[in-house]
Amino acid sequence: MQLLPYAILDMDGTLLDSTGMWDQVAVQVLAPWGIRYTGQERSDTATMTVEGAAAYYVRRFSLPVTAAKMADAIRRQARADYATMASLKPGMVQALDAMRARGVTLCVASGTEKPLVDAALAHFGILDRFAFTLGCATPRGKEEPEVYFRAAERLGAGPAQIMVFEDSPTAIRTAKAAGFYTIGVLDAYTRPCWDDIRATADTVLENWADWTAQLS
Repeated sequence: MQLLPYAILDMDGTLLDSTGMWDQVAVQVLAPWGIRYTGQERSDTATMTVEGAAAYYVRRFSLPVTAAKMADAIRRQARADYATMASLKPGMVQALDAMRARGVTLCVASGTEKPLVDAALAHFGILDRFAFTLGCATPRGKEEPEVYFRAAERLGAGPAQIMVFEDSPTAIRTAKAAGFYTIGVLDAYTRPCWDDIRATADTVLENWADWTAQLS
């Protein structure tokens, strides 16, 4: 594969096996009210920020707390769970190093907040591989392209020069519509959407090791 000069990478489900962790975060923060977290809530909040998901839970379940307090609870639980429930995607670190060796500038743009992103990547020892990290600035997260455009501005490049690695079909559609070169990453939690991802993304990555072997 011919690489572009820049890459924006998602974190959860792309760099880390952590998408399932967020299900557990939701289960844990909703447990005090005896609420059962279902696939509907997962689908509705998949690309939301912490603030967006918190507001959604409070509104959907008429919880007797503010969205701000719910967001704080989500942050606390996520910070703990990244250290105990998440793991690096196999072969991903070698792929990052291979891209950097070929002159690609890497950054992270996540629906997860920057402090949590930085803490998670530092925990796994890979934060220093990225020029910078960003979190979405709007509650709808990657349903909107703002984080990709903000990353492009920081990189000093146009969308046509930038690869975007994502496991979410929603995020892939957003990035592609904004003019970025999209690479769909297979993840256990988005596997049911794999046909959609394959049809939408410019190319796909089923596992990092095989993808790295194809680099030109």
